[in-house]
Amino acid sequence: MKPSPDRIDYRETADITEVHAAVQREKPEPSADVTPMPLWLTGVCAGAMVWAGTYFGIFHGGLSANVYNEFESSPAVLFPQPPKVGVKPGADAAPQSLADMGKGVYGQCVACHQPSGLGVAGQFPPLAKSEFVNGSEKRLVAILLKGIQGPITVEGKPYNGAMPAWEAQLSPKKIAAVASYVRREWGNTGAEISEAKVLAAKKEFAEQTAPFTEAELLKIPADATLPDEGGAAAPAPTPGGAPAPAVQTPAAPVASANASPEQLAEGKKHYMMICVACHQPTGAGLPGVFPPLTKSPYVEGSPERFAAIILKGNGGPFTVDGKPFNQIMPGQEAALTDAKIAAIMTFVRANFGNAGGPVAPEVVAAARAKFADHKTPWTQAELDAWKDDAPAAK
Repeated sequence: MKPSPDRIDYRETADITEVHAAVQREKPEPSADVTPMPLWLTGVCAGAMVWAGTYFGIFHGGLSANVYNEFESSPAVLFPQPPKVGVKPGADAAPQSLADMGKGVYGQCVACHQPSGLGVAGQFPPLAKSEFVNGSEKRLVAILLKGIQGPITVEGKPYNGAMPAWEAQLSPKKIAAVASYVRREWGNTGAEISEAKVLAAKKEFAEQTAPFTEAELLKIPADATLPDEGGAAAPAPTPGGAPAPAVQTPAAPVASANASPEQLAEGKKHYMMICVACHQPTGAGLPGVFPPLTKSPYVEGSPERFAAIILKGNGGPFTVDGKPFNQIMPGQEAALTDAKIAAIMTFVRANFGNAGGPVAPEVVAAARAKFADHKTPWTQAELDAWKDDAPAAK
């Protein structure tokens, strides 16, 4: 048989060489096997995981829920700093001052008081050359611990914002640090405030549950100091010479007799994570913005109504205790379970002067189902007309 250029491989041929060549040109059959990852790529991935874990362990920032705090980490483990001029290698570094530490804590204040310390005109007063910063250390620590509500006059200019209390969010050491920082920045000349002084102020002002007003702050002498030890400050003498009455320790919040300690503790934990920024650790809210929870009819009243507010939120304008508020509270039905909402309700109804009973998760579950079709925040008119068998879901 004469070979032809158009001969295809499967035709019979007597040429064994041509047969073998055809076989060799065939592609291999598909295989179901999985090709293993190369060892070098496995090593790269393992190295990346080790590096990530090490980096996180060093730069964890204390795993703080409030703010990254580099002073609770040790980046120098991986990135040692070059020796400073005049410091011998191997010499122990000088301990960081409270004012230097306070620069990091001030990151929580910068939104209102600005990086320059000049504040916002008409709303948040300046810290630069402020008489409340450079003057009495007791006044400054009292403001940081309990907050302040306007109006207030600084350097002859009026301001009418509200500063939240930081007693629950910041440790005494961090409060001392940020106070020391602002007293030395922007042309201020105040002395450093120690952690012990903050502890003394916390004890002295323990009975203060609401933010300070300007009138209350001005009652603190301009040269008032705090003891540099853990005890409370000594009572200041009255104008008549008699010692002022000792500050009484506030009574513990009255909790419902039927509320379990576990549910109260769970409710407090979630309140401090979710609700505290608006309603404050004292439950007093923010004037004109967020209404108080203290002795509120919406808290102590119908549990179904209270649950519906948390589930769906409410929108202003709103009047509580004769005072107007005009802010929107977002609904939490997508973020919180029935058990968590019930725990928060139980905690709030047992604290801040309230005397409501505990709330079971079943109450929240029933409200969630009943008002599943209600898509907008409640108005005050809807809430004031509330009946437990109405209103119908919208």
